[in-house]
Amino acid sequence: MPTTGIAIAGYAGLALLILAWLVVSFSAPSPRRAIVEWLGACGLYLALVSLFTSLSLRAQASGSTAALVAFGFLLALFGSGLVVSLVQTLLAFRTPGRVTSSATH
Repeated sequence: MPTTGIAIAGYAGLALLILAWLVVSFSAPSPRRAIVEWLGACGLYLALVSLFTSLSLRAQASGSTAALVAFGFLLALFGSGLVVSLVQTLLAFRTPGRVTSSATH
């Protein structure tokens, strides 16, 4: 199976998630850790969006309407989660002194 851009994005999201998980696990709560938490959430959503994009394309190619609707719904759901976590990441960069929300609680 050839490596596509979708697969590369998914693997990059998983790598980001694992690195962020390790950093968050071994660091004390701080504004910098909050940024890493949100970056890890972005990695998780990126991996899920990549997975469901691939599955949606496969369902479309096979002509399965039920699978296309189901995977399309999940793609939209996790795509909106990616947008929210990207916005929260940018807000964490913007206001590093004040942490009002965190991705881990």
